[in-house]
Amino acid sequence: MTYPNVLVLDYIKSTNQATPEIQMEAEQFIAQGYQRLLTFEVPGGGFSLFGQAPAQLMLTAYGLMEFSDMARVSYVDPALLERTAGWLMRQQAADGSWRPEGLTIESGWENLLRSELPATAYVTWALLEAGYEDTAEVQRGLSYVREFLKLEDDSYALALIANALAGGDPEGERTRQVLAELESRKVVEDGKVYWTTEIASFMGGRDNAASLETTALVAYAMLKAGVYPETASGALDYLTAQKDSFGTWQTTQATILSLKAMLLAATRGGEGQGEATVRVSLNGEEADPVRITEANADVVHLVSFSDKARLGENAVRIEVEGQRALMYQVITEYYLPWDQVPKLPAEQEAVEIEVAYDRTELAVNDVVTVRARVALKLPGVARMAVVDLGLPPGFAVLDEDLALLVEEGVISRYEVAARQIIIYLEDFSSKEPLEFAYRLRAKYPLKAKSPASLAYDYYTPERQGDQRPTEIVVNE
Repeated sequence: MTYPNVLVLDYIKSTNQATPEIQMEAEQFIAQGYQRLLTFEVPGGGFSLFGQAPAQLMLTAYGLMEFSDMARVSYVDPALLERTAGWLMRQQAADGSWRPEGLTIESGWENLLRSELPATAYVTWALLEAGYEDTAEVQRGLSYVREFLKLEDDSYALALIANALAGGDPEGERTRQVLAELESRKVVEDGKVYWTTEIASFMGGRDNAASLETTALVAYAMLKAGVYPETASGALDYLTAQKDSFGTWQTTQATILSLKAMLLAATRGGEGQGEATVRVSLNGEEADPVRITEANADVVHLVSFSDKARLGENAVRIEVEGQRALMYQVITEYYLPWDQVPKLPAEQEAVEIEVAYDRTELAVNDVVTVRARVALKLPGVARMAVVDLGLPPGFAVLDEDLALLVEEGVISRYEVAARQIIIYLEDFSSKEPLEFAYRLRAKYPLKAKSPASLAYDYYTPERQGDQRPTEIVVNE
C-alpha cells in the first residue's frame, strides 16, 4: 500500500497540515515501499507483477504514475523515471497508439470500438502526470486519441480518454465533448453521482470495484478540466460513502484513484473551513465531544462504543455544531462461531477452494501433507487470484515445496505469514482449476484450529470462496 501513503502525505503537505511526526512516519513507509517496488522492474526496462519478463505495458504506465507522484514527497531516482518513461515511449506504434498487451481476453476491451484507445489514453495520461507533456510521443498519443475517439464507447474507456485529454488539452473541443458525454451518463442517487461500466478495468477490477474506478477517474478529469463542478462534488460524495470499514475502497486501484480525486479537490479549495464540535451517542449514552479545529482537522477521530453495544437494534446519533464540512463513517463489527456463519450456496460461490489434511492427529515433529484445490467458477480469467491458506498455530512450513511450485510455474509467488500462506496466481482461468500440495511440520503439542482458508480475485475481492477451519491435534 505504498501508493496510498504517497497520496496521503501529498495531501497533508499540500494543505499545510503536516507535522514532523506524521511526515517522518509516512516517509519511512514510502521509503520501504520504494525499495520493494524496485524489485519488480524487469531487466531491460518496464515492470511486471513479479519482476519477471516480459514487462507489461499498462503496469509500467501505472508504475510511472506512482513514482512521479512519489517524487513530489520523497526521493525517487531521476534515472528510474527516465528509463521507465523511455521504455513506454519505445513501445509506441508508428500511428501514435499503444497496444493493450497484458489484458486478458475476457476483459471486455476487445468489444470496444477501438481497443487501443483506452490503452493509449492511459499511457499518455501517465506520461503527462510524470511531466513529459512536451515530448513527441505524448503529442502523438494525444493526436491519436483525438482522431479516433468514439463517444459510444464504455464509460470506463471514456474516463481514461478524458484524463489524457484533460491533462494535455484541458480546454480542447474533444476534451469538452468527452466530458459532456460522461456528464450525460451519470447516475444520480440521493445527491450522489456515479458511473457504471460493463468492462474490466486494466488492473482486472469488475462490477462495483470497476465502477468505483470509473467514478474516481471521471471526477478527476472534471476537476482537472474545471468543468461540471457540481457533478464532480457529487462523485466525491459518492466515493466518500463507498469507503469500507478499513478506510479503503475495496481494491488498491479504486483506493488510489479515489484518493487522487480527493487530493485534487482538496488542493483546489474544496475543503470546508472553520471549527466544529461533534457529539456522538449510542442508545442515548454520549461519548466525550470531539472538537475539530484547523490543527487537528486532518486527524481521524475515533469514537468507540465497543463495551456499550447491546443485542438487537442500537441507535447512533451524531450532532454537529459549527460550519465546517465533515465526513464520518459508522462501522459495526461482530464475531460468530464458524458453525453459525451462513455459507453461500455452492451455485453462488465465485471461487471454490478445498483444503484437506492427510491426517488431523499427529505427534511433535511429524509432517502433514496438505492438498489444496482452487477453481474459478465464473467463466473468464482472474488477472491475479490470491489464495490465503490458513496456517495452524505451532506448525512450520516446508518452504521447498512452495519454492518448487514457483519454479515449475504452478504458482506465481508465495509468502509465509504468521497465520497464513499467501499464494499468488497470474491469469487464473476458469478452464484450468489448480491443484497442489505442500507440507507442514508440527513443532509443539497442542489442540487447535487452523484459520479459515480463502481464495479470491485480487481486483474484485467480493468474488471469493472459503474453506472452514480444520481442527488439528498434536500429541507429545
